Amino acid sequence: MYVNDAECEAAGLDTKEVERIAKGLSRYAKQAEALGIQVFGGTGSGSLRFNDGGSGKLIVAHLAGDFDGGDGGSGPSVDGLERGET
Repeated sequence: MYVNDAECEAAGLDTKEVERIAKGLSRYAKQAEALGIQVFGGTGSGSLRFNDGGSGKLIVAHLAGDFDGGDGGSGPSVDGLERGET
């Protein structure tokens, strides 16, 4: 887990606040993983999913908040900042 300082500055965000949120989400994701649960986000919604070997993962919980999906790709842009896929 790490925070991109230059990107936070470009977005006008408090780096410490972003770090606090990222640490919390990372901690919960690790706890979920230890139980065999995947944190899933896509098309604006989030869920917790468990692979029981059936024809699709069980949705064990729906999450509040905006969860965007995609392949998660990122890279440096022409302005030198790291950006996700469009």
